[in-house]
Amino acid sequence: MSELIAVIMLAVCLTLAALRIPAALKGQNQATLLAFFLMSVVVALAIPAVYLPVDQALGGVNAANLVSRLTLNALFVVVGLRVADALSSRSVRDVITGPWGQRVFVATSLTIAAAFWAANVPVSSMGLNAYDDQFWVEMYRLASRMYPAFIALLLVPACYRVARAEIGLPLLRIASALFAAGFALVSTLPLILLAGVWTDVRLLEDLVTYLSLGLVASAPTIIWASKRHYAKKEKT
Repeated sequence: MSELIAVIMLAVCLTLAALRIPAALKGQNQATLLAFFLMSVVVALAIPAVYLPVDQALGGVNAANLVSRLTLNALFVVVGLRVADALSSRSVRDVITGPWGQRVFVATSLTIAAAFWAANVPVSSMGLNAYDDQFWVEMYRLASRMYPAFIALLLVPACYRVARAEIGLPLLRIASALFAAGFALVSTLPLILLAGVWTDVRLLEDLVTYLSLGLVASAPTIIWASKRHYAKKEKT
């Protein structure tokens, strides 16, 4: 089931990215295009038919999984800054780009790489599922969720405030509510992985991951589609 969800998500991300190429070529919404591209890479590497050939090309030692986890960190830098700008939240932008935000990014990325190096994963395995019994694999998975959770926790209050505001464009409030819901889900992923010490949480992790990605991807799409609609109406 998770593979089917990943395929659907990849198709959606690639479509949304393609729709933004004309504007990006004109210098508009380039950060949004980059976000959808990075999201497409992460989702594509969650599909066995993509992951296994890519990993074999990288040596067959699950390097593709490491690429996916580090790409996820980069994705949340772009998404965090883009959403902070959309909500005019200077404080959130300052944290992401400031010394503390940079330290968290570097520390989590290095921890991911270190845990991967410490783990013994010599043969390609989708999601490293063949190595579930390894401590360092579990630490690697947990580390890969920390930076997205950090960005999500920064953004949830700002998104919630805009969604609850009595003034402002209705579509911006709707998009903010979707962002708030998506980022709230992202912030729960470290706790879900910790619960995996006692029970199998793989399906729940996949569902929360893809649902949060869908919510976060749909929010800017609503605003973008609305702007195009009103732009066409003004021309007629």
